[in-house]
Amino acid sequence: MSIVDTVIYALLVIVYYMFLKTALEVFTYKKLRNYSILTISILGVVVSLKIDLFLGILVLFIILLRPIKLNLKEALVVALTAEFGFLLGVIVIMFILTTAGTVFGIEGLELNMTWEELFHYITTHP
Repeated sequence: MSIVDTVIYALLVIVYYMFLKTALEVFTYKKLRNYSILTISILGVVVSLKIDLFLGILVLFIILLRPIKLNLKEALVVALTAEFGFLLGVIVIMFILTTAGTVFGIEGLELNMTWEELFHYITTHP
């Protein structure tokens, strides 16, 4: 894994951390230790990006139910809010990096498709 990948993963952990912390404070009025939220965020990013997004929601939901002891409704709302915010954060970060890579000619971040190829890919893949 290169330095750029490490920086991107660190950005994504920060995004996940911020959405999880905000969702916990808004929907449950609970204040957890920053280290526990950071640990959950790292686990959530790894599971959501490396394995499956829906498994990431399930893992976060189970963590919120068991160790943190939220009720069912709070755990569901916090899990869905944190994962949805994380997904939006991933899209925004990748859009910004791809745009910067294309504009400035950074080889690893360039969009290497023509508009026709991109539209064909979008229409053929559900």
